[in-house]
Amino acid sequence: MPLQSEGAVLPRLWLGTWSMGGEGFGFCDARDAQALLEYAFKAGVRHFDTAGFYAHGKSEKLLIKLSKYHRGSIFISSKGGLEWEGRNVFHRASPEALRQSLQQSLKRLRTDYLDLYQLHWPDPKVPIGESLDALREFQQEGLIRHWGVCNLMAKQVELHIPEFAGIAHQVHHNPIHRSDDILQAGEQQARCYHLVYSPLEQGLLGDGKSSSGLKVLGKKDFRRSNPYFNSSRIRLWLDELHQLAEEKTVPVAALVLAWAFNFRGVSGVIVGPKTPCQFQTLLRYQSFFQAEQAMLIKLCGQALWQHLHNPVNI
Repeated sequence: MPLQSEGAVLPRLWLGTWSMGGEGFGFCDARDAQALLEYAFKAGVRHFDTAGFYAHGKSEKLLIKLSKYHRGSIFISSKGGLEWEGRNVFHRASPEALRQSLQQSLKRLRTDYLDLYQLHWPDPKVPIGESLDALREFQQEGLIRHWGVCNLMAKQVELHIPEFAGIAHQVHHNPIHRSDDILQAGEQQARCYHLVYSPLEQGLLGDGKSSSGLKVLGKKDFRRSNPYFNSSRIRLWLDELHQLAEEKTVPVAALVLAWAFNFRGVSGVIVGPKTPCQFQTLLRYQSFFQAEQAMLIKLCGQALWQHLHNPVNI
C-alpha cells in the first residue's frame, strides 16, 4: 500500500486532528490548529488523519486550507461508521450509511477524493464483509484511493483481511493499552499496515498536565471517561516511569513515542497535539523516533526500557 508522499521528511509520523476540533479535549483555538497544520507541513509531515465523527465534522474542516494549496502533496485519511445523534453515538456502517458519510466528508474537505477511507468501528448490526465491500466499491468508483479499517479484533483481522493485502489498520496501542495480539494477527502474511493511535493515551503518558490525572480536566473533557486516568495501579506505574526517566533526563513523551515506533508490527504512529508549541516539542526529539531499539536502550537504560514493556492492569 503506497502511503509515501512527496516531501515526507517523517513518513511514519502522522498528524491526527481529533483533539484540534475543540470538542472533548479541552479548549483548542482554531487559529492554533491552523498554525499547527501549516507548521507540520513545513516540517515535512504529509499524512493527516481525521474523521467526520471528530468534533461533529469540525476536525475535517480544519484541513480545507491545507488541502486547497497542497492537495497533491498531502495524504488525507478519514473514516465512516460512527455518527452523532444529539449527545449519543451510534454505529452506522451499512453500505448506504458509509456512502452518505463519505459524501459528507468530501464536501466538508472540499475535495473530490480521499487518499484513504476507513471503517471507523465495526457495526454490530452489519456484517463486516458488507462494510468492507462498500469501501472496495468506493475505491473502484475513484472516490477513494485506498480503503482501510480501524479497531478490529485479532480474529476479525484473520477472518476479513486477505493475506498480503497490506490494508491500513488503525490500532489503539501504547504501554498501558496493549494490542499485541491484534498487531500480530495483522503482521501475519502481511495482512495489515498498522497505524498506532493514542500512543500517549490522550496525554496521560505525556509530560503535560493531563499526566496528573482527572483532577486537571474540565467537566466536559472526554478523557474523564477514560478509566486509565483514575487507576491507582496506573498512577503507581506512571510515578515509577517518571522517576526512572528523570534519572536518565529522558522526556517521557519522547520515550513512549520511540517505544511505539519500535514496536514490532507498527508502521506508523498518529500523534494528536493541539498547538504548534506542543508539536515543536515533539519534533525536538525526532531522533528518538528514528533510533534503533539497541540505541534507545543505551540512551535510557535497561530498567527504564523494561518498565515500558511491563504490562500494567487497571
